Amino acid sequence: MYYKVQPALEHYLGIPGLFMTLSILIGGLGIFFYIMYRRYLLLRSAKPDPRFDSLWRRFSDLIIYGIFQKRQPRYLWIGILHIMIFWGFVVLALRTITLYGLGLKAEFFLPFLGGSLGEFYHLFKDIFEIIVLFACIAAILRRAIGRPARYEFKHGKAHKSHAYLVLGLISFLMVTDIALDGSGIILGEERAYWLPAAHTASYLFNGLAQDTLRTVYQWSYWLHILTIMFFLNYLPLAKHFHIITAIPNVFLRKLKKGSIKPPRWDVENIEELDSLGVDKIEDFTWKHILDFYTCTECGRCSDNCPANTVGRPLSPMELTIKIRDNAYQNHPILSLTRKSTPQDQKTSLIGPVLEPDEIWSCTTCGACEEECPVFIEYIDKMIDLRRHMVESAMIPKDFQDTLVRFEKTGNPFGKPPSKRADWVKELDEVSVKILEEGDKADVLYFVDSYASFDPQIQRIAAAIVRGLDKAGITFGILGPRESDSAHQVRRLGEEGLFQFLVEGNMEALKTCSFQQIVTTDPHAFNTLKNDYPGNLFVRHYTEFFLPLIESGRLKPVKPLDTGSIYTYHDPCYLGRHNSIYEAPRKILASIPGIQIVEMERARDRSFCCGGGDINLWYDIETEEMRMGEKRLAMAHEAGATVIVTACPFCLLNFDDAIKTSGLEGEMEVIDLMELFISTL
Repeated sequence: MYYKVQPALEHYLGIPGLFMTLSILIGGLGIFFYIMYRRYLLLRSAKPDPRFDSLWRRFSDLIIYGIFQKRQPRYLWIGILHIMIFWGFVVLALRTITLYGLGLKAEFFLPFLGGSLGEFYHLFKDIFEIIVLFACIAAILRRAIGRPARYEFKHGKAHKSHAYLVLGLISFLMVTDIALDGSGIILGEERAYWLPAAHTASYLFNGLAQDTLRTVYQWSYWLHILTIMFFLNYLPLAKHFHIITAIPNVFLRKLKKGSIKPPRWDVENIEELDSLGVDKIEDFTWKHILDFYTCTECGRCSDNCPANTVGRPLSPMELTIKIRDNAYQNHPILSLTRKSTPQDQKTSLIGPVLEPDEIWSCTTCGACEEECPVFIEYIDKMIDLRRHMVESAMIPKDFQDTLVRFEKTGNPFGKPPSKRADWVKELDEVSVKILEEGDKADVLYFVDSYASFDPQIQRIAAAIVRGLDKAGITFGILGPRESDSAHQVRRLGEEGLFQFLVEGNMEALKTCSFQQIVTTDPHAFNTLKNDYPGNLFVRHYTEFFLPLIESGRLKPVKPLDTGSIYTYHDPCYLGRHNSIYEAPRKILASIPGIQIVEMERARDRSFCCGGGDINLWYDIETEEMRMGEKRLAMAHEAGATVIVTACPFCLLNFDDAIKTSGLEGEMEVIDLMELFISTL
């Protein structure tokens, strides 16, 4: 394809087009690389973070989630619009190179885009310009008229103008390129094929004088390449930095779900650290700062955050943006006129930027991370903020009292370890072996604290023990030698106490011989599997018992009350954090006569009950309703009368929610293992 008007050969006010193009390229790219260098300096000032393991998986995920944008259609229509715009950028990249080339050399074209391949690309590009223009207009109208609530800020001012500006710039790029091609066709370009956008523009320009057409062509060209350079330099300054950083952020994403990062990746012994956790922006890892750069402000995280839904002072999106704004304020681009704030003069994030209850509101359910299309991490950041708060004694008294009980007795109840196995005395029909040093068993049943001391949860432990006994499994428990798994302790931010409890449990585990560990609680399962050293073979009871049921070693025979309708609630640390969705459902479906309905928000979009982690020990006063009440309403809307779960914390929280919601007699909650054992 050759143009009758050649920008490289034209003169503008006596200035050669070649010189103008070089000035735009050199000046624009120089500014861009300076801005990127300033952004890089903040990354370099942050803490280390190993992100280059499992390269094959990372490249595979990059194609699935970065190139093909797998997570975008979880919000169907806006996701499709985003994919249209993204692929428009990909397709138009060659066009951008060609246009700048025309400003440097007459009749420039990329060698591999000659002949029929070039004609096909030009047609493909032309169609995508229509698609991108349509997508931008639709996105603008959606923001202006539809006004989705997830784009709004509860505790600050949304950056709406940035979105309109960028969508307007992209639309302008499409219009100027279409005008360029349309005027070029009339000026004498030979086209043996139909270009829907360009030929439509040529019809609109038909009848204009040659000089006017040349003006349209030249203005379209120069405005287009100037807009590209302005757009490129604007991206690192505002919310659309993700156009540059999203692909790297997906490639560098966290691969091990359910785990918590150590206080420092480069220091193994926490006693060698001057401080724990995050106080200032530089205390984050460089990957977490890249997360701040990459936030798209799409609001999906906050839209799915249970804390945000019930009115707690937490919006994951706003938290990210507030920290990012603080980072940009302390590390300005124009350092020649305003130097970066010295480290000792920077204010703490907690207080001036983030409220304490904003940080304590998080249930670590993982809904935000599951929904984010660019894999921004929130939980590790929250834990690092809490680590600093714990070290600085900025924690509520309820937490302080609980941590003291953990330290003294190894459990949150403050009960003596000698009482840890008292619950087995009530099991007359089953003998439970308390493993001593050197003992062997097929299964070590890790009971954990709530199943050991809470009367309501002891019933779940009893059901598991009966199941193991009926299946003929040789098993035992650690009894007084077991301490709490410390899952909640670590997520509260008390890293030293976590390591102390882990060390005690690991010493006890090493004294016994067993093939696998079975747990009652998804939280204990998660931390033993993902946070403990040594790659322990750990299974939640749903995973363990399903093969026994499918093989016929455990066979339910007693039908349930046909008047009840059951629904299964996915516990966060069983589902989202460890991808166990099918085993509980299959166990439930194996029960004769059971009627099951599925809630709308299920599996990886399950809604947190609010009872997990630290939330059993601390109430956020600003919440409008309890998460458990919200979840019960979802079950009730699905037509269920019984909500089944496989987590003791969910059970306790739903039981309280039934009472506070006034649903006693209408709804009930039961653990899956209790329900299943009742049918044997």
